[in-house]
Amino acid sequence: MLAALFAERRESEARLARANAMLERERDNRLLNAQAVTAVIAHEMRQPLGAIVTNADAALLWLERTPPNHDEARTTLTSIISDGHRASDVFDGIRALFGKKGSWERRPIDMNRLVLGVTDSLKEDLDRHGVAAHYELASELPLVNGHGVQLREVVFNLINNAVEAMVGTTNQSRMLRLRTEVCGREEIVVSVEDSGPGIDPRQLEKVFNAFVSTKAHGTGLGLAICRMIVEGHDGRLTASSDGKSGALFQFMLPIGSTDQGRRGLI
Repeated sequence: MLAALFAERRESEARLARANAMLERERDNRLLNAQAVTAVIAHEMRQPLGAIVTNADAALLWLERTPPNHDEARTTLTSIISDGHRASDVFDGIRALFGKKGSWERRPIDMNRLVLGVTDSLKEDLDRHGVAAHYELASELPLVNGHGVQLREVVFNLINNAVEAMVGTTNQSRMLRLRTEVCGREEIVVSVEDSGPGIDPRQLEKVFNAFVSTKAHGTGLGLAICRMIVEGHDGRLTASSDGKSGALFQFMLPIGSTDQGRRGLI
């Protein structure tokens, strides 16, 4: 009788311990998710907010000239408005990224136009760093179904990373190669290649891990977010490099169809 009571007590304690462990894991997961969302917001908002501050400073300089250069100030203020809209779009993209499955509809996206739009928005950065963009965009590229803001962030992050990788190169030209192509009948490929120092082949897969960065002041979130977005679009994101002559990032997306257009994003 006494042995049975001890056994029942031990079983009760074991159940209580398992329940406490489960509650702790759930708490930790919620904290981790909250930290991830916060980190993503900080990472994605840094560029548009930085651009707003830079353009605001430029507008003040144009207005403080004698006489004031109203045309340049007007152009700069227009850029601020554009950056403000982009910041709002980024919030919408993050909400979709962490939202419920099926909460966002996919829309037809022209990836050629999207790539050109991103490089156009980064033209000043490319010029400032002496980076020449070379395009090999497939004609009559099929549309893909997806979230335009999120896919734009993927292309933006990949191009921005490529530019940053080439900033320190002095012994060769800084070339950014952007390519789109059709792969078989079911998917398209978008490629972003730089002429920087490359990535150690042993570190290629690790660069997609959250909070892992090859940059001194990087957050380690950009590529993790990119892969999360691409996989949310039923695609794949890969990296290749020999560690000496640049890096190539490619993401594959399924070609759009009427049925896919009715599905949720994630």
